Amino acid sequence: MYGRSAVRRASRIANLGCYAMSAQLLLGPLVKAGLVPPGVWLTVFELSGYSGADTVACEKDSSGRPTTEPNVSPVSLRHEREAKRHLVALLPAALAGEMKVAFVPSVALWFSGILSVLSVPLSRKVAAREVRALYNEMYTGEHLITVGAVVLGLADVEKKHGRTVGGYQVHSEGGRFVVGGLDNLLKGATTQFLQNVNLALGYDEHAGIPVT
Repeated sequence: MYGRSAVRRASRIANLGCYAMSAQLLLGPLVKAGLVPPGVWLTVFELSGYSGADTVACEKDSSGRPTTEPNVSPVSLRHEREAKRHLVALLPAALAGEMKVAFVPSVALWFSGILSVLSVPLSRKVAAREVRALYNEMYTGEHLITVGAVVLGLADVEKKHGRTVGGYQVHSEGGRFVVGGLDNLLKGATTQFLQNVNLALGYDEHAGIPVT
């Protein structure tokens, strides 16, 4: 999102949170293309497996599974600032303070995997194929990011080391929906950690990570 060279030079490196990473990877291509109007709210609804829930998010059983009916519960908004932090770097300097992310994290019954739905008004009308092309352009060559064509489900992200995006819908008035997802324990945590360690130590970025 903000360049591997910064990770290679850093003396301290912090992993991005799984919710925030999923949101950033969805928003990045649209922000970079200038399709996000200044000052509008960008809404990201994210539904994670219960391994990604806050420790005090809701009532749980002994395995950590939510027990609150209907077994989908909201969690802390503490990742909201994190979600927009590096996206600001993609904006022109004059608009750096105009990024507003409405972050809606929730936890569900499955163990791992985050499904994210982005809804954002666009600065101009574009076709769904143009939106998909922006994602292809930004993520071409990224071995751990798959740009698909259809709405994804849990099976597309659970136990996967990469991130998947798909399901582009454009409203007649210019708004847009994109669906994406990742495994919060892999690309949202362990896989990301290995990438950062490899970069910092001068190894191949994907050493130790199954890349298909």
